Amino acid sequence: MKPENFIVFGAALFCALIFEAIAVWCFKSKKPVNFWSGEKIPESSISDIKKYNHANGIMWLIYGLFWLITSFVGLFNALIAGICIGICCACVIILIIIYSKIRNKYQKEY
Repeated sequence: MKPENFIVFGAALFCALIFEAIAVWCFKSKKPVNFWSGEKIPESSISDIKKYNHANGIMWLIYGLFWLITSFVGLFNALIAGICIGICCACVIILIIIYSKIRNKYQKEY
């Protein structure tokens, strides 16, 4: 295998592990998890914190799995893995949409 294959594998695997760790944090957190940096979600604004965190955890788990798949693709073909990394990065827009739906679903109505 070429050195670039291992570099792409390592970089994508590192990203996958970060997103999987965020998923675990979401599943274990007793307080509402945030999506945006610096955002503090008041517990009083979420109707079911456990389900809200679980939904966020599933979102991050699936996103991390895409990165994990990309890392293994990188072992065989760095170019295709690079394209997959670009797609994964573009999918942040999808994460924003999914998070907005999760937030709206569990947002308490006043």
